[in-house]
Amino acid sequence: MRYSSALRCSACEQRAILERAVAAKLVAESHHALVLYECPVGNGVHVRNPKFEKNST
Repeated sequence: MRYSSALRCSACEQRAILERAVAAKLVAESHHALVLYECPVGNGVHVRNPKFEKNST
């Protein structure tokens, strides 16, 4: 699964819809800069960078 070609979630700001294993690998490879969270509408899991997103608002 490639992040850039993953389906996007219209309920979650077009975030990539990921399998849990893929999301966990992204979190690990980012040295936990990314965090995994469950999609609130049931579209798998997403990752986000809370430090970056906090500063961009």
